[in-house]
Amino acid sequence: MSNLLSATEERVYFKDRESRFLLVSSGWLAAYAPGRTAGELVGQTDFDVFGSEHAHAAFADEQQIVATGQPVAAKVEEETFSDRASTWASTTKMPLRDENGQIIGTFGISRDITAQVRAESALAYQALHDPLTGLANRMALMDRLSQALLAMERHRSQLAVLFVDLDNFKDINDAFGHGVGDLVLTEIGRRLTSIARRPDTVARLGGDEFVVLCPELDEYTDPGSIGRRVVGTIAAPYLDNGRNLAVTCSVGIAVTSDPATEPDRMIRDADVTMFEAKRAGHNRYHVCRPGHRAGPTTLRAELSRAIQNNELFLAYQPLVSLQTRVLVGAEALVRWRHPEHGVLMPGSFIPLAEENGLIGTIGSFVLDEACRQLAQWSGQVGWPEGFTMAVNVSGRELSAASLCERVAATLRRHGVHPAQLCLEITETALIQHVGDLQESLSMLSATGVRVALDDFGTGYSTLGYLQQLSVDELKIDRSFVEHISRSYRDQQIVAAVIAMAHALEMTVTGEGIENRDQLAILRLLRCDLGQGNFLAPPLTATALAKRAPTWRWRNATAAGTPESAASLVPSDREAGAPELAPPFVRDK
Repeated sequence: MSNLLSATEERVYFKDRESRFLLVSSGWLAAYAPGRTAGELVGQTDFDVFGSEHAHAAFADEQQIVATGQPVAAKVEEETFSDRASTWASTTKMPLRDENGQIIGTFGISRDITAQVRAESALAYQALHDPLTGLANRMALMDRLSQALLAMERHRSQLAVLFVDLDNFKDINDAFGHGVGDLVLTEIGRRLTSIARRPDTVARLGGDEFVVLCPELDEYTDPGSIGRRVVGTIAAPYLDNGRNLAVTCSVGIAVTSDPATEPDRMIRDADVTMFEAKRAGHNRYHVCRPGHRAGPTTLRAELSRAIQNNELFLAYQPLVSLQTRVLVGAEALVRWRHPEHGVLMPGSFIPLAEENGLIGTIGSFVLDEACRQLAQWSGQVGWPEGFTMAVNVSGRELSAASLCERVAATLRRHGVHPAQLCLEITETALIQHVGDLQESLSMLSATGVRVALDDFGTGYSTLGYLQQLSVDELKIDRSFVEHISRSYRDQQIVAAVIAMAHALEMTVTGEGIENRDQLAILRLLRCDLGQGNFLAPPLTATALAKRAPTWRWRNATAAGTPESAASLVPSDREAGAPELAPPFVRDK
């Protein structure tokens, strides 16, 4: 047997009952222990040859065979080593018996299938991934969407599907060739992946169509804010050999909290909604919610009715000083209490209002109600001194000549000091309307009203804009805050923004604070203000009024309505948290 094995290229071994080698073939030596002899291996075990994981698995198999006498046939094994790459083998293992039939060990023969396994793995990868971008393809997307819907049966949440279609992408292919077009598509895939969360899936369906699957969204998450980030990310310039290529997209968003929703229906609803965004003028997003699939004419009629029937209302997200730990203001957030579909977030109807000329009416309602509420709060005994109210304003509203007069009249009507009002405009809107806003912003600044640039970092504005425009505050987009506790790069970006803003005498707000680490790092970087669900979710006016006089750090509970979600929690030091932020961790 020894002579036979020394001449065979097959991988054969014999072991005793303790899994110690008795005899191995030359083929086994060449594959697993090159440079060693069969005699050297006698008495040794797999732990002297392979990595620990594989050695443990082989030992367990052999001891099971010794105990039961049952063979193991054609088992596929990953063979790991401490000093080289893993290989794969198909191994058959048998009990070794003496002349009396007693088991005295094991023997086996293995066949190298590394090339086959890698080929099958490559085929499996190709079956589930887009060959150009490396993103998930339609098959992988549908599987993950199905799994995400099933998971909603166990954990209550909502799920969003964003259908992303590039605007006039054919023009790039025609003007610069398909090679440049492919580079742009690859870059778009990279950008979408960079803003996705860990549970999200970014897929390319083909051509210039992408889908972003966002599972595990809580009830406070506005899917429209995700759509806004996608639009802003894709609209950033693309450079090719010094050429500046402009690409925009239209995004349709389908949302559900029903685990019985059909995956195909989610994709179809998002696709149809995307075309609504495209027809409305490109470079925008629309949100479609369950049962809310009527055409634009019906939606406009419903929104007009909502304004007349007082279906719109405001929620207020507290704004906290990160350095003094006191409540300094709130942001007014409009909601639509739809009679059939429940409470709708602004991403569901604000784009529609802009398209159909209703944004001015909604803006007037929000401004008037926010100032009325601010005046009422300010008259209460013990209310925080200098409390401010932030109101979101669209680019179209800011470019309207009547805005300054409307703001001044509203402030006079409710007896609110101009410095208590802050008008917020998104960075993306700033870039789109920058030519029309300089005069409006200057006039507003002259009245004493503060102006904030919201979602800073998503619209890729330049320092030139900040120097030209009268802006008092920068709000760092939540996409940077989200990763600040584990991304050195995002920490440096936020630090640079804060330093730049302070140099320009601007106040800085960190948006989307969701945990204690994010809060600690923003404080360490000397960020002025903060807001997010860790401090408090959006609250009703009643809930905020109850808690404002005794405000300290607050935390959102995992369940319950905004009314019940703002219970007080101890300060950092009382809770045992470190006063300073944890060490920075550089990205791998």
